Amino acid sequence: MLKWITGLVAGLVLATSSAAMETAGDWHGELNIQPGVSLPLVLHIAGSEPDWQVSLDSPNQGAFGIPGSAEKMTDTQVTLKFAAIGASYEAALEDGKLAGTFTQSGKSFALTLARQSEEGKEKAKQAAARPQHPEAPFPYTVEEVSYPHTTGAFEFAATLTLPDGKGPFPAAILVSGSGPQDRDETLMGHKPFLVIADHLTKAGIAVLRFDDRGTAKSGGTFAGATIDDFSTDVASAFEYLNTRDEINQQKIGLIGHSEGGVTAPLFAARQPDVAFVVLLAGLGVDGTTLWAEQQRDMAVAYGLPNGEAIYQAMRVFAEQVIAGESPQAIEQDLLSKGYDKATAQQYLKVVANEWGRSFLTYQPEEVLPKLTMPVLALNGEKDLQVAAATNIGGMEAIFASSENEDVTLKILPDLNHLFQQAESGLPDEYGRINQTFAPQALLIISDWISSRVGE
Repeated sequence: MLKWITGLVAGLVLATSSAAMETAGDWHGELNIQPGVSLPLVLHIAGSEPDWQVSLDSPNQGAFGIPGSAEKMTDTQVTLKFAAIGASYEAALEDGKLAGTFTQSGKSFALTLARQSEEGKEKAKQAAARPQHPEAPFPYTVEEVSYPHTTGAFEFAATLTLPDGKGPFPAAILVSGSGPQDRDETLMGHKPFLVIADHLTKAGIAVLRFDDRGTAKSGGTFAGATIDDFSTDVASAFEYLNTRDEINQQKIGLIGHSEGGVTAPLFAARQPDVAFVVLLAGLGVDGTTLWAEQQRDMAVAYGLPNGEAIYQAMRVFAEQVIAGESPQAIEQDLLSKGYDKATAQQYLKVVANEWGRSFLTYQPEEVLPKLTMPVLALNGEKDLQVAAATNIGGMEAIFASSENEDVTLKILPDLNHLFQQAESGLPDEYGRINQTFAPQALLIISDWISSRVGE
């Protein structure tokens, strides 16, 4: 259920319908996904016949202005569609509230919306605040740059921030997590890479952050790329920084978050000139184990029983994907184990592809021992996507038998997958937290890098 309303796009669509002034306005309510789990939604209906403006907000996910269209609009009834997320909402006006059904991906949920008060609007505004996001003017140089992929087939668009003063400077390349990410790793209204870049640049470390291939302003194609392909994207950034006179070419390192904690080490294992590697929620277990643990831990945190059964089912699922079994056969197996069709198809869409096979077969014990440069690995104690205990524990075992004597591994209390101070660690909490990246984690990173490559 965590992925069913993610990946939302912003915008506004005009729609025509009959007059419906009574149903116009701003409406808010809670979508009850399952017992104990709800998602706040805000519906906006504005304008007049024939130009109604319809949009939907999911504040906890940092998604605003999801485009909608009105199939039907009267003083007592609305039927709305949100094509961008494959959803619809049909409701009737009863006792001053819109009472109806929200449907997405074949699943229906009761949803009652009440008019949003001015106090409610102010609370929503406060909840969406991101006080750590830096704003111009900056006490450092910000440069929009582009550079070719190692193959020369396409170019990346990126931002390079250079500290104030005279270089050459040590530098860090930020490597994003799974899915197509922009250079700020924008998620649920947060821009963690923007915050990290600002902090490190103020600390005297240049930072390069780039839009993933096929994403935002970068060229290339994201779909079909594997973790090895993404490691060549890291190589492209490394080669580019080596062309810049402002950068100390002996002091260029990598900071990888989540899947970036896979793709960054894959490149660094081939390039001993990398000066340092920072793994933020990186992997210390193989990809199949990570996938199974993630699905189990999330399900249990949401109150679902039989965590061990979920873990075993997801291991089998991963093994079937790796073996190249047909999607139809895998879907039937999931259905026989009690998974509904929409969930089974979502799993297949996300994992049953070249990227999924490359990730599920990743073996950190084949990669991490090849890292000869200083390594810092941080995991949040409340991370439910990359469990701290097993992944830091896995790294401890792997590095214990390696020849690298400069490895620092830390579990940071109360932090989630995004390194926010969190209560539950659940992904639907990310957007409700104003903090983008815990200050103590930022200091650990900058102090550690400075102690290795600082002037």
